Amino acid sequence: MTARRDPEARRQQIITAAVRAIAEHGVGNVTHRRIAALAGVPLGSTTYYFPTLDDLVATALRESVETARAGLEAWAEELLVSRDLPDTFVDLVCRYLADREQALLDYEMCLAAARTPELRPAAELWIDGIRGICARFAGPERGFALAALIDGFMLQALVTDGPPDVNGLRAGVAALLLNPRTAEEPT
Repeated sequence: MTARRDPEARRQQIITAAVRAIAEHGVGNVTHRRIAALAGVPLGSTTYYFPTLDDLVATALRESVETARAGLEAWAEELLVSRDLPDTFVDLVCRYLADREQALLDYEMCLAAARTPELRPAAELWIDGIRGICARFAGPERGFALAALIDGFMLQALVTDGPPDVNGLRAGVAALLLNPRTAEEPT
């Protein structure tokens, strides 16, 4: 008796492998062959489901963005019930960085979008999401600054691969948040 093929499961297996390949090697270093090896499928399977490498990379990056969007929604929920916003922001950033593969993939996607206009809408989902969350708690202008602080902190943590300066992040976040009692800028 032969096993039934599940085309959608195979397609998802290829996408998952592409996400891994992008995170491990960067967008510019992925190939159909590398992805097929990671997925454990014949090379022909990758080209059957994704005729061009650009199609496969774009699909993998869109999936990554959807994962990031779900993560940002979870951030918003935690922040809404937080009793200590600066600590909660720091905790969320540290947990995000703990999944280094996903964090690298998110930043790879942003860099790829800088060169590939078709990927920009996917990258903008992340940018708009983090800015929107920050604006809720810091107002529009300070929210923009808070998002830039968090993004910069995460990028530096990924590049240096050392222990992040969480005290510095907490101080920056606290300085940018609105006073929760008055919904005004801190004095």
